[in-house]
Amino acid sequence: MKKLIAALVIWTSLTLPAHALMEIEGFFWIMKPGGEASVGLDGLEGTKADLKDDFGYDDTENVPGIRAFLGKTHQVGFSAFKLDASAENTINRTIRFQDKEFQINERVSTAFDLTAIQAFYRFNIGPDLFHGGLLLGGEYINIGAEASSPRLGRATADVDTGMFLVGAFAETNPLPFLRARGSIMGGTFDIGDIEASYLDLELAVLAKIPPGFHLGAGYRHIIVDARDTNLPLEIDLSFSGPTLFVGFEW
Repeated sequence: MKKLIAALVIWTSLTLPAHALMEIEGFFWIMKPGGEASVGLDGLEGTKADLKDDFGYDDTENVPGIRAFLGKTHQVGFSAFKLDASAENTINRTIRFQDKEFQINERVSTAFDLTAIQAFYRFNIGPDLFHGGLLLGGEYINIGAEASSPRLGRATADVDTGMFLVGAFAETNPLPFLRARGSIMGGTFDIGDIEASYLDLELAVLAKIPPGFHLGAGYRHIIVDARDTNLPLEIDLSFSGPTLFVGFEW
């Protein structure tokens, strides 16, 4: 028992407080995409297709990313990740994508990518045991999609937009070597031909490893809805799955 207490004291003395001045973290998101999307051309609407049922997106995707914070009570930071996914499937109905009309029983290859870059300010108050606050920032999102078959060739489309974000976060340090955190943020954009909304929820548990490293795991769920009346394009997508973290703070 004395050895355990001594080890805990040593760990406590080497571990940084929750309010570190700087934190850099890499993460690995093991997620599965879902939802629906349609891509038209020159005012003619495309077919709203389901990612799983129509295009065969049934596997998890490995998405790397990075985030960083600077500050104590007043914090500034950024986060970025990029998703690249592709699938091939024999469709069981006619699907129109831009000017291509894929027929029943046709083998169709599809791909889409999503890039998200966030910059934000966090107002962080409270003791090490439990602290948190409000989050304000902005986000840039780019979404690209393509579909192809040997008979028709390839068609591509993309849309990009920016939006303001607002949210809240909280962290708790119940033990010197253990931290748990959660956050929620979202935003909307509606200017010109483009309308978009974004919601991001995340929970994680991290273990502190002296002299300032941490490892952790959690779960993240993102919803992205977008409309572009110029193409027209419509997407209602969700991305969910566990996350793994490694970082350093001082």
